[in-house]
Amino acid sequence: MSDIKYPKTELFVVLGTKVYPLYTTADPEFVHDVLTRVEGRERLLSFEVAIKKHHGGGLWHPNCGEEPIWTNWTVQKRTIKSYLELPKPKVNIDYGYYEEEDF
Repeated sequence: MSDIKYPKTELFVVLGTKVYPLYTTADPEFVHDVLTRVEGRERLLSFEVAIKKHHGGGLWHPNCGEEPIWTNWTVQKRTIKSYLELPKPKVNIDYGYYEEEDF
């Protein structure tokens, strides 16, 4: 069985003069622990984040209509302004057998 990756936390990161959302697989508790435990605003922190397949089109977000590519992203601690815990995705799997369908 393979691990299904999904965004658990949304980081709000300042890059240049804009704030961007980064979707990460890190648990919110882990993000909180890292932000409070690591000293120094200039320290580099790495998170597994979602990007678009064609990164030139921008960062991945849930409504962009494509599957994310997961990669490690390193940012300075001072650039992370806030974060949100995201809800777990809802998945419905129908294991029913429909006799009238041809396979």
